[in-house]
Amino acid sequence: MPTAVAEDSRSQSHTAILIAAAIGASLNPLNSTMVAVALPALSDEFAAPASSVTLTVVTAYLVVTLIAQVPAGSVAERMGYSRALGIGRLLFLVGALAGAVAPALWAVAVARVVMAVGGSLNIPTAMALVRVAVPENRRGRAFGTLGAVLAGAAAIGPAVGAWMSSHFGWRTLFLINVPMIAASYAVQWFGGRDVQPGITRPSSTNGFDWLGSVLIGATLVLLTFATRATSPAAWWLAAAGVAGGLLLVWHERRVRSPVLRLALFVERTFVAGAGVVATQNFAMYSLLLFVTFLFSSSSGPDPQLGLAIIAMTATMAATSPVGGWLADRFGARLVVGAGGLSGMMGVVGLMQLPPSSRALAVGLRLLLVGLGLGLSTGPAQAAALRSVPAMYSGVASATVSMLRYLGAVVGTVVISYAVSDVGDAGARHRIALMAFAAAFALSAGLAAFLPPAEGGAGAPPDQPRFPNTRHASQA
Repeated sequence: MPTAVAEDSRSQSHTAILIAAAIGASLNPLNSTMVAVALPALSDEFAAPASSVTLTVVTAYLVVTLIAQVPAGSVAERMGYSRALGIGRLLFLVGALAGAVAPALWAVAVARVVMAVGGSLNIPTAMALVRVAVPENRRGRAFGTLGAVLAGAAAIGPAVGAWMSSHFGWRTLFLINVPMIAASYAVQWFGGRDVQPGITRPSSTNGFDWLGSVLIGATLVLLTFATRATSPAAWWLAAAGVAGGLLLVWHERRVRSPVLRLALFVERTFVAGAGVVATQNFAMYSLLLFVTFLFSSSSGPDPQLGLAIIAMTATMAATSPVGGWLADRFGARLVVGAGGLSGMMGVVGLMQLPPSSRALAVGLRLLLVGLGLGLSTGPAQAAALRSVPAMYSGVASATVSMLRYLGAVVGTVVISYAVSDVGDAGARHRIALMAFAAAFALSAGLAAFLPPAEGGAGAPPDQPRFPNTRHASQA
């Protein structure tokens, strides 16, 4: 009986830490999309051009989130994951309160940057907590649930933002974060305090890799802005970004405690799992933006297309825990492969529809896409992190999260081309859809490198292979 009680207590603690982590992690995607509908109101209140508002409020938030992910993962490993999650939520709270009372646009921008830094701690730390705190036989379902929450938060952001700003003003978009953060703290305090706070890696006694962090940030910023610039500036920015990346690799191979573990990228299970997340995120965010452009007639897009998009995200949210459960039973390889094929079939189905198609026909195809995303996301993340020793869960989680955002950034480039005025519109749209279908096909191919079952091919449970690097002995 005491054993059963202890087991039940541990189960409740794992559930509590998952809920607390999911709420904390959802703050970032929710706030990345929720504020978009309030840009006109901000522009009017502060008498600023729409382009300036977009740059300072939206672009800065996304760029800071992107470049801070990996350094945040390294910081989390040093201080412990529960503590890092607490600090991330606190920073987010400070930024949200500052944004709610901001007297000028620059103050809103500063508040958003603080929120982005806090969010950068929340997402990889939440993933790392699931990795180290949730039992192995429940990890796929846990990652599936976490993936559903993140996708759902991004999807409902515009609707929540539109309703809140129209009824109570744009400042409430910042205040809505306060009860969510309070709920996350309360759940963790009352239900998950006995969960291991984190595993600090042995190299935490070495100095923090500041130069590596700067190089990661500079490389990602240069490459991101290269995708937005026009020629020839784009080529110069891209060349500088590639040079920064090469310098980063050179530095990280020599530093004693690197902020980015290059060994991750020669562990095939990690690369495959992270690659699935990146390629499918590329397709998902692109489709969220592209569907209303694609299916419009001379009278404009079907006003019900928003429901079709919600059908995709709702299906993903509903099936993500199922995908994790199936992967726990039958292995990630089969489930993620099926998910990739389902997403590809959905996009191929969209390619067969004329631009004047109604929302129902579009929604049925998007249901297949949502099913594919739901089946794949959780198992791919779980397999990727399982291939890495628990002490490196922070950096590994942050790297997966960074690649997820990179996928979305690349997707915006494809969308910009698809909706541009260059060449024939039909040809541009077909090329974009072919790129999305290819992304899902690639994710299905990457699934072949994932384990067929937990404890099957590859390393034994919680003792993954991890290749040596120059300073592996010190790390």
